[in-house]
Amino acid sequence: MKVKQIRENTTEEILGQIKEAERELSGLKLKKNVSDGVTQPLKIRTLRRDVARMRTVIREREINSND
Repeated sequence: MKVKQIRENTTEEILGQIKEAERELSGLKLKKNVSDGVTQPLKIRTLRRDVARMRTVIREREINSND
């Protein structure tokens, strides 16, 4: 997900997307640990980075609203 796409969403929508992504990420991590490690490592990395991007946008909004 691109930062431009994230910024178009409201804060509530972004928070919902974070929860959904974290839920999916935890499921993938669980599958990776339980099985013999044959999962989608690229998907895990992509989700982790998407969550970080979304949290960064939310933090930017918090900082800008305090100014």
